[in-house]
Amino acid sequence: MTFYLRHISNMLGRLFVLGVLYSLSRFVFYLLNAVAFSGSSVWELARIFFFGVRFDFTAIVFLNLPFLIAYLLPFRFVANKHYQKTTDVAFILFNAGLLLLNLGDSEYFKYIGKRSTADLFKFIFMSDDVAILLPQFIHDFWYIGVIWVLFIAGGTVVYKQFFHRELSQHQFTLKTRTAALLIFVLVLGAFFIGARGTGVKPVRIITAARYTKPRTIPLLINTPFSIFHTLRKNSVESKRYFNDSELTRRYTPEHVYRHNQKVRQDNVVIIILEGFSKEFVGALNDGKGYTPCFDTIIKDGRVFENAFANGKQSIEALPAIFAGIPSLMSDPYISSAYSSNDIMALPAILTSHGYHTSFFHGGRNGTMGFDDFSHLAGIKNYVGMNEYQGPAAFDGKWGVYDEEFLQFYATSLSSFPEPFFSSVFTLSSHHPYTVPELYKQRFASSQDPLLQSIGYADYALGDFFQTISKMPWYKRTLFVLVADHTAKEQSREYGTRIGMYRIPLVFYHPGRDDLKGRSKRVTQQADIFPSVLDYLGIEKPFTAFGTSVFDQDAKGFAVNYLSGIYQYVQGDYLLSFDGEKNTSLHNYVNDPLLENNLLTTNGLPAAEMEPQLKGILQQFDTRLKRNLLARTSASKVNSPGIKKKPGKAP
Repeated sequence: MTFYLRHISNMLGRLFVLGVLYSLSRFVFYLLNAVAFSGSSVWELARIFFFGVRFDFTAIVFLNLPFLIAYLLPFRFVANKHYQKTTDVAFILFNAGLLLLNLGDSEYFKYIGKRSTADLFKFIFMSDDVAILLPQFIHDFWYIGVIWVLFIAGGTVVYKQFFHRELSQHQFTLKTRTAALLIFVLVLGAFFIGARGTGVKPVRIITAARYTKPRTIPLLINTPFSIFHTLRKNSVESKRYFNDSELTRRYTPEHVYRHNQKVRQDNVVIIILEGFSKEFVGALNDGKGYTPCFDTIIKDGRVFENAFANGKQSIEALPAIFAGIPSLMSDPYISSAYSSNDIMALPAILTSHGYHTSFFHGGRNGTMGFDDFSHLAGIKNYVGMNEYQGPAAFDGKWGVYDEEFLQFYATSLSSFPEPFFSSVFTLSSHHPYTVPELYKQRFASSQDPLLQSIGYADYALGDFFQTISKMPWYKRTLFVLVADHTAKEQSREYGTRIGMYRIPLVFYHPGRDDLKGRSKRVTQQADIFPSVLDYLGIEKPFTAFGTSVFDQDAKGFAVNYLSGIYQYVQGDYLLSFDGEKNTSLHNYVNDPLLENNLLTTNGLPAAEMEPQLKGILQQFDTRLKRNLLARTSASKVNSPGIKKKPGKAP
């Protein structure tokens, strides 16, 4: 049996080397994201690296199961040199790809705040964005490639030098084959049980919450583990916290606003600002920022200081803003299995009230699935780079520079019949943060390309407002300005699990003096849909997982999901919930770095917030799985849960 034990020894050596490379990858991940994990003690980091091996083992075993079987089959041909060489090459190539994903996430994490999941592949095949930008990624993050090559070469050399044992041809007897088969089953069984875990439920992403704080879960797990555990996931799991009648009392996404006045016919323009974190906006940071033009608008509008994004990616913003659908699953709604569901969206409702509807984005048509979702939301006119008319202004990567595209947008708005609904999504403050050569010196005061691009995008925004301020429809228009998500943080406060969602949200109407001031009410992107309908006085039942910012009777809240943890913000508190139990409670106003978990000292806010969050999650999952996002109690305004708002519109 000595010859068969050599097979096992070689296999264990391969797995050991892989495990070391995964741990080294975690170290690289930490070094490149030290700001995000600052504040963690040496003991905490040691614990993370220790228990991280558990998740590395699970990923390595499950993803390499075909190779483990191929290496351990108790047959003579397994020792054949050609078989060994072919299997080894396949093993190295496959695991080299997994390690590249693991290392690449060290940089991608800065943009999405989590480990990549299976939706990464959907995003890759959704459009040609990745193929076009790949050379830029390689240029910007070349050191990831260098580390990757060193890992693969070093791992191969170490295995060959210290762990590999030559295999010789051998003949099985009935006795040795029986023994080998028994060992084969026992070894694979032991690895399977070890990788799965012995609990009722297998090791999952959320299991990481047992070993570390929510904000360091991405450091504890690894990217292959994250992708594997979301690959076959049906996006949402059925949750049953309450029976139907109690659920409606706890929370309903159904609304209707009743007003004792004529419906307004104001135009509505939603401006979605790429990567405009609250951290960059001077008017929201005691004058310290990079957005003087945006600051001027804020002074003349109604700004919400505690506004939050519902997701961390651009692809998650449109469903939240247009349809009140927050990102509460692993897949973005646009690329999920539910993207063909019926939805009730703001543009579709406004179309039924005589509005001309349009969406503008300077990127290539098809990018991020924006064109498909805009049509699904009821927008009749999609305008992308293909339809752009104006001076040559291609940025060489994504699309048309913001300055020229926003001027084209201004001209286009003037050609639309009133009332119109329109939205524009800016572009230039997206990686690789390209600024036109003409303006590089103007924004060179910051060495960070991101901040330079924010300054340029802000300049383009100011130029746009200067242009449209002379147009006759300008004072008949409600403008909503909001970011799609946050960008890379510049400070610890904005790198926390709540700081990474803080964005500006402004309602601005140049024809009204009463729509001004500041509010500390908690708001989110999903509030825009109900707020616009409330403002216009449109009395139509609809569904949205948000509330009108003009409804003084409703408690504002924000909800999002990251790395298996649901986050619920209300008042001064942030509640983290893993789907089964609360994991933390913080007063983010008094404790912006989220260092003091109040669950052990003051759980009262959590006791009040938890049932509301559970209601939201159960309604979201149920309506998504049953295709009920567009279902309301219709005209039965007095039915339970439908929000009635009498009186005047704001």
